[in-house]
Amino acid sequence: MIVCVAVVGDQNNPLYIQSFTDADDALKLHYIVHCSFDVVDERVNNPKKSGPTLNETFLGVLFPTENYKVYGYLTNTKVKFILVTTDLDLRDADVRNMSWSRVPHRTVGMIVPCPLLG
Repeated sequence: MIVCVAVVGDQNNPLYIQSFTDADDALKLHYIVHCSFDVVDERVNNPKKSGPTLNETFLGVLFPTENYKVYGYLTNTKVKFILVTTDLDLRDADVRNMSWSRVPHRTVGMIVPCPLLG
């Protein structure tokens, strides 16, 4: 089950964070999302050491915790989509085929304002 979705800008500034749990877990999920920024940067800056190639936008599992698995998706404009799920048996191939990895390009236009429209 998906418990949190986040859209993060290219400067690691959270543009949108939505948790789908009670208020007690929301702060913990925000912390998990913020911790994933470093993992994404590490994978992008050191592609040979870990993770996918530079052409790959789906980053896979960023890190598992005791109760959650954190997945990442990186757009061509360096906007990051973070997905936190409680399903610990979920495989990378299942997440890659989810529609959330195809929706970001349409969604980012609604979240990130156009600087030309002022």
